[in-house]
Amino acid sequence: MLTQNILLTRRHFLCTFLMLIMAITSSAGHAEAAIDPADLPPWLKPELLVHIVAMDLNEPQRDEFREALTECLKGLQSVVQREIRKGGVDIPKRIKRGVKRQYSKLDKRMKASLAEPQLVPWASYLEGLKVAIAESAM
Repeated sequence: MLTQNILLTRRHFLCTFLMLIMAITSSAGHAEAAIDPADLPPWLKPELLVHIVAMDLNEPQRDEFREALTECLKGLQSVVQREIRKGGVDIPKRIKRGVKRQYSKLDKRMKASLAEPQLVPWASYLEGLKVAIAESAM
């Protein structure tokens, strides 16, 4: 009876271990195959990731960057939706102003949390982000 319990426990452990190994290897292979620069969102393009790495953000700065970027992207979307919903004349001009305002908020928020040496890569990232978002919108 005791040996049966040990065998069942050992079998259960081995099955669980094998399933875990299979899950890890299959997901790793899938993740490796799934990453294609063309599939990345515009704010995570490889040419922009270079600038993010160059900023060398610490943990609080990374959190601030993530929150500020999320807020900016949501703001960009809401600007376009709001102006289209309002209608009227000069919609493209109003959208352009609203987009500029969102980027300005992002820039101001990030500059407040970055150190002096991080400002140059940040400026490069922001300019690249503007171009990437504009290209993806067309």
